[in-house]
Amino acid sequence: MVTSDSNPKERTAVLSLRAGRTLAGSLTFLAFAAYASISVYRHQHYASNAFDLAVQDQTVWGYSRGEFIYNTVLGIPNLLGDHFHPILMTLAPFMLIWNSAEVLLVAQAVLLAVAGIPIYLWGERELGPLAGIAFQAAYLVFWGVLAGVIYDFHHAAFAVPALSTALYATMTRRNWLLVPAVVWAMLTREDIALTLIALGFYILLVQRRWIVGALLMVFNAVWLGAVLSFVIPALGGGVAYRHWTYASYVVRHPIDSLKVLFTPATKTRVWIGSFAAFALLPLASPVLLVALPSFLERFWSSSPNFWSFHFQYSMVPAPILAFAAMDTCVRVARSLRGRWAAATRLALPLAALAASVVVTVAVNPLAEVRTYLPDSRVAEINACLGTIPGGASVSASNTLVPHLSHRAEIYEITLHPSADYVAVDPSTYPDFFKGEEDQLRNVVRGDLAAGYGIVCAKGTTLVLARVDSTLSLTPQLDAWLAGKCSGRACS
Repeated sequence: MVTSDSNPKERTAVLSLRAGRTLAGSLTFLAFAAYASISVYRHQHYASNAFDLAVQDQTVWGYSRGEFIYNTVLGIPNLLGDHFHPILMTLAPFMLIWNSAEVLLVAQAVLLAVAGIPIYLWGERELGPLAGIAFQAAYLVFWGVLAGVIYDFHHAAFAVPALSTALYATMTRRNWLLVPAVVWAMLTREDIALTLIALGFYILLVQRRWIVGALLMVFNAVWLGAVLSFVIPALGGGVAYRHWTYASYVVRHPIDSLKVLFTPATKTRVWIGSFAAFALLPLASPVLLVALPSFLERFWSSSPNFWSFHFQYSMVPAPILAFAAMDTCVRVARSLRGRWAAATRLALPLAALAASVVVTVAVNPLAEVRTYLPDSRVAEINACLGTIPGGASVSASNTLVPHLSHRAEIYEITLHPSADYVAVDPSTYPDFFKGEEDQLRNVVRGDLAAGYGIVCAKGTTLVLARVDSTLSLTPQLDAWLAGKCSGRACS
């Protein structure tokens, strides 16, 4: 472990220990409140999606009933076959109290906020309370964390505080804390084992704790192999094949694999944005090794979504980058003496916080908040969805699915066009994929021709069912079905 050589009293002169911890706790609560408010508001205004919120919400709802249900949103017998994340079962009891997808969103807010606590504690220990606060705040406003908050719920959120705790345990050499943190992380997703193997590599080579590092590496390698080779295939999933395909390509094409990490240029911008958000400090720390698996897996993917400044893909490396930045500060401070060392312990953490704020403002992950539906439209949609019985099977347009996912059969309408009830609203789409809106129109026309009756029509919201009905389409829906308007322009 890198330790500071300064007098502890000198390090706490700017901010007392008690004040620092009070401020750290306040930041944690404020971050939780902000994250939860934003994500719940987003969901309530119909900006959440079938993928990923409804996919995971339906499975957790099943767990709350003591069932391993078929995931009809994704179309897989067991969601554990998509990614191995038994940690989701811990959310089931909360759905017995609050029967809503918002349980997942609030849980994610808690997880991301508390991940800043280990960051503060190690910063306080090595650099002083003010530095700890600066790095905790830099993590909490990091664009990658906010991008995760603004995009539904993802089980990777569980890995963020687990890895933050594991890094704190590693840096303070507290094996009694490292073990439960590692087990916690292993239950969040199968490929987190790669990050834990990298952590073992750091412990072995940098800290030279041979036994701890080797055990961590071997245990996680065996765990990953078993999950990919036996557990996930047995559950009917195909993710194992994708992981082996990536590994095979890298082994067979090592030079091309390196080029792929930085092309197209979008990937390079995300690389830069990740490190620039912590004033490039992580680049000088060996702790950065721990973040490499998540970066490599992300940029070797063929999906452009992985290379974006949006979605949840930067949540996992976020606490690792914070610890790497702090480690650089500690190493620089150790190489200096007197006032220069003291200045470093203040200047570099504050620079990291300023950089995180500037990059987040530039990336602007919260820009979409201005695009959400008005309350009047939300009320109309809620009224129509309220006509659907709880036990009925439903095919719904993308952003309606997460509001209907507490049932055994809920489908994304373009993948499964017919069910007991059909619910659509084109105004909830900020934009459409190529051909998606026409496909949605064709589904509605086909269901109306097949004898579905109108159960509810308000504005651009439509609910159909296999019933006789004398209700008519609204002018907005008539115009939309005729192709005279598109999406939100119809409302």
